[in-house]
Amino acid sequence: MPDAAEIYGIVFQKASATLLARVLGADGNPITPSQITAARYSVALVDDEDPTLLSPIPGHWEVALTPSTIILATVQKDALWSVDETGYNFRHILDVTHAPAFPEAQRTYRVEYRLTPQTGQEIVVRFRLRAI
Repeated sequence: MPDAAEIYGIVFQKASATLLARVLGADGNPITPSQITAARYSVALVDDEDPTLLSPIPGHWEVALTPSTIILATVQKDALWSVDETGYNFRHILDVTHAPAFPEAQRTYRVEYRLTPQTGQEIVVRFRLRAI
């Protein structure tokens, strides 16, 4: 069974971010676009005193995405990925054209993706990002 883990990173306040991950299905293999029927993401400000309290970021809450725009058909290993030699199959560039995703510096944000597979249970991908 694949392990669940938040992915930690640093982003610039009021800037975009390119989020990468390797997402595995219940069978332990990388998921592909054809396996995912729906996707959405949410960005929330994490409370400094109680990390279970979240404040939704306007313009970045429950945003629908086209699965084929964030799930890659094959695992990629390029200059963007330095985690390991295997690579990533998930890539999303947050669109901050109309609303900042990380409006406050020196704060922590949670970016959560929920992927609906054709069969099986929802897949969750989460990032915990510190804005500078």
